[in-house]
Amino acid sequence: MAAVSRASAVGDGRHVKFSNDRHARKILAALNENRKCTHLCDGVVVIGDARIFVQKNVLAAASHYFRLLFNYEEPGSPIVQSSSVSTQLDLTHLSISSDTFETILDYIYTSDITLSDDNIQDILQAADILLLTDLKNMCCEYLEQCVTPHNCLGILEFASRFTCPWVQLKMSQYLDKYFREISYSEEFLRLPDTSLKEILSRDTLSVQQEEEILDSIIRWYRFDVVKRQSQLEEVVAHCLRPSHISSAYLDRLEAGDASTNKLKGVIHFVKESRKTITESRCRGTTNVIFICGGEGRISSTADDVEVKSITKCVVPKKQKMQSMGEVSRCHWIDLAPMAKARIGHGLVEVGGYVYAIGGRDQDCTILNSGEKYDPSANNWVPIASMEHARVGFCLVAVDDNIYAIGGSNDMTEPLTSVECFNIFTNKWRPLPDMNLKRSWSTAAAVNKKIYVIAGGAIGKLFEAVECFDTGTETWYSVSPMRERRCDARAVAVDDSIYVFGGIRRIECPSAMHGGHSVKFCGTEIYSTSNDYWVQMQGRGTNQMCNMAESSQIYGALYDGEDIFVIGDLDVGGTFHCIRAFDRRTNMWNCVVPNHPKLHRNFMSCIERIPTYVLRELQWTQEKLTLVDIRKPSQV
Repeated sequence: MAAVSRASAVGDGRHVKFSNDRHARKILAALNENRKCTHLCDGVVVIGDARIFVQKNVLAAASHYFRLLFNYEEPGSPIVQSSSVSTQLDLTHLSISSDTFETILDYIYTSDITLSDDNIQDILQAADILLLTDLKNMCCEYLEQCVTPHNCLGILEFASRFTCPWVQLKMSQYLDKYFREISYSEEFLRLPDTSLKEILSRDTLSVQQEEEILDSIIRWYRFDVVKRQSQLEEVVAHCLRPSHISSAYLDRLEAGDASTNKLKGVIHFVKESRKTITESRCRGTTNVIFICGGEGRISSTADDVEVKSITKCVVPKKQKMQSMGEVSRCHWIDLAPMAKARIGHGLVEVGGYVYAIGGRDQDCTILNSGEKYDPSANNWVPIASMEHARVGFCLVAVDDNIYAIGGSNDMTEPLTSVECFNIFTNKWRPLPDMNLKRSWSTAAAVNKKIYVIAGGAIGKLFEAVECFDTGTETWYSVSPMRERRCDARAVAVDDSIYVFGGIRRIECPSAMHGGHSVKFCGTEIYSTSNDYWVQMQGRGTNQMCNMAESSQIYGALYDGEDIFVIGDLDVGGTFHCIRAFDRRTNMWNCVVPNHPKLHRNFMSCIERIPTYVLRELQWTQEKLTLVDIRKPSQV
């Protein structure tokens, strides 16, 4: 018997709705068989000498291109009536091969396709032309997975040509991070001078020294000396930052095999430029812990509390620090404040920008507005508003989409609604609701699936966990937590999710009579591959903090190496702001002891700020010493 699912009874119970999950796939499979019978087809696609029989209704359902084409029949259009079939369509002018079109047809009917280095360009180009969005997204995902230093620049150019903004952004970030390796690739050495200048002018290239830029220019020049004789000096003048080149390096270069007059001229130009050009901007980015919003006292002498628009960042010190006596205070750097003060909002980093969305303001108005922080310009700009105002909700990013889940819009009844924001279109769209109404939940994404964890509604807390598959846009339940809680913080680490803190009521009468009505919850770890929760107790020889009401967690972050927990962390009479967990040693260490002044209950994320921007801010705020600045070398 075919598997069916039964919905809840309707009315008096005699009407029950059934649904067969295999129905759609069976229909598509039958249609796929039918297209082999030409008498069941009502169209033919002509590509060169090939004639491919098709079913117009299926093509129109799968592709906006065909839907528009079949609905638009004017004289001069490519649609011509035929006596043997109802419609003949010549697609030769689209430069899509018949083999590629057949492959795409198979995908339309089966949803399966095999992508490879041999066919990815043809499939992506065809998907772009035929407006097959899902297929195009699959191609983009393939490109992300196969990037190497040897093909990064080709993928970057390819993504730009076919309007794949997310792949283009990811390749740009890959270029910044792995520039040294990429600069040895044949793709780099074959770049035209215009493209080379565009790359080498980037402030965000990750290089240890400016000498690496000059080395890459020399390699590029030597790859085609004859053609590039006339281009070399202009490239050097446009891209190089001479004040960051050491005289010792230039002397070694001159004494080495820089024997051609052209290279000697370049070395002389750089030496002379160091005397007059004072470009102080260093390259690269710095990972910081970024915080914004929250609340705090108006001043150190006043007890009144206000909702904050403040934005700050700090560079965590990653050396091992066991006690307050060994921890030097860190400098919190002031950044441009948000346009709107907010607390209980969501905060995520996507594509190098930080997005602050929702929350409530000083007047207890729940917000649907959002804003975006640009680290290069150090400013906030508004983004499109959500359909629903939300506070105490989950905000999670997957690729170029930001998901706003649950929360409350009146401080009482929680929401089940979900909205999705695309960073390139600046638009929100509704998605299927959660099954459970909840606010003050926490969430994390693993393998493009969002796990919404715990939370509560009026009078009750949950341990339940729901998973949203962003590919199929469907919800399903997974194993619940061991301990119910609300206002916890979750962070994805590889295929696991760490959930820190949160509170729940103590139901033991003796504890409640002792004045303890809430419990600070312990850490649990969820394995997404095994659908299983374990407690973190017993891992390591020290603790994150005292597991008591005195501790409060504001955020949990992961930078690829360490897990950072942020909040008021009681470590025995002393409070740390940020502690880091090293999974290799199972040890907790303090990385930022001091809290930002008059500031609590803020949201946090990890952001990459251009190093020169950070240095300028540190310098103007007197939070940087001369020895910390990478000074130009002396002649």
